[in-house]
Amino acid sequence: MKVLFFTHHYLDDNSGGSFASRAYINAFTEIADSCMLMYPDRGIPIKDFIHKNCILKGIPNRRNNIQKVIDIYKGKIHRYSDIMISQVEEFKPDIVVFDNSRTTAGMLNEVKKTGVKTITIHHNYEMEYYSGTKPSIAWRIPFMYYMEKAERTAVQKSDLNLTLTDEDIKLLQVHYDTQKRKKIVKLGSFESVIDSMSINSGDKDTTKKTGKTLYFVITGTLGSYQTEMSVIPFLENEYPELLKLIPESKLIIAGRNPSDKMIDVCLKYPSIELIANPESMMEIMACADVYICPTCVGGGLKLRIMDGLKAGLPILTHVVSARGYEEFQNANCLFSYENTDSFRISLKRLISEKDKGNLDPKTIKDLYNSIFSFEAGVKRLGGILKQNELI
Repeated sequence: MKVLFFTHHYLDDNSGGSFASRAYINAFTEIADSCMLMYPDRGIPIKDFIHKNCILKGIPNRRNNIQKVIDIYKGKIHRYSDIMISQVEEFKPDIVVFDNSRTTAGMLNEVKKTGVKTITIHHNYEMEYYSGTKPSIAWRIPFMYYMEKAERTAVQKSDLNLTLTDEDIKLLQVHYDTQKRKKIVKLGSFESVIDSMSINSGDKDTTKKTGKTLYFVITGTLGSYQTEMSVIPFLENEYPELLKLIPESKLIIAGRNPSDKMIDVCLKYPSIELIANPESMMEIMACADVYICPTCVGGGLKLRIMDGLKAGLPILTHVVSARGYEEFQNANCLFSYENTDSFRISLKRLISEKDKGNLDPKTIKDLYNSIFSFEAGVKRLGGILKQNELI
């Protein structure tokens, strides 16, 4: 089986989308006889992140900002429009994988005319995602029009659609496949080869966690729209409830480039330690007792929760971010809330379970590995491809 894989994510990045894309690329490479990756090249080497057997072909973007905006108004919302068909004809793959429906824009039907099978990986329901991560106002309207069109075509025309969560399947069906006739299957997320081999998470002891003080932790890109729209309301509404219940607790907030607004809100609470641009997120996780994910906007799987689970931490999260973690909810190590009242209830449940000794870190890590290890992901992908007669 030969696979040609197109992604629009920068694979050297630490974002959730890049994390998931690296895992999918490596899993397809592990299964395929030959896999070629077409990726956006910004001059940063990616070979340390990608499977050694994957053929890498970086595509730089040499357009200036004016040309980029012009192209978006023409419906060119990815960099592969002019080269995709020639690459298909040259490589002669059995399957073309589109990582995110954006890479299918204007091209899916043309690729299908070549006779190859097509798979689209949906990292989320795009219209929901962009409601929490707004595109530039200069090109928001045309981009959203062409993005919606691409997503609709991908769902309806791909030979197979893969999603990260069951909720994504429901949303794609509601908006693009009301008769539920298309092949849409949950693949989920998982570690990439390098990530799963290089991190022995949560095993490092620290001197910070002492006595009976409970340490909570929130992580993320602290200057992003989505994070600000979630963390700041959490600090204003839910966090005071946490302090009422556990007044001696501490909260660590760590991540890249905190905005001035984020810094100002954190400074209001002596119990909050803000760590900007930490060198090692897993060392911070090792200091914590509970991971909190207050993200309440956007769609898809919130991959930052995986960091907490990998460290063996119980999770307290907004219901929007609980999607895709049903196994952990069923195992009573992930607790969700929707408002201040349900936050209080879920926090009490979590603390009760912790006091009973029911939130054993090793048990959480073992469940994490059974679902999110690279090996588990490759096994799931292989089963899905066989079931759909693609291998």
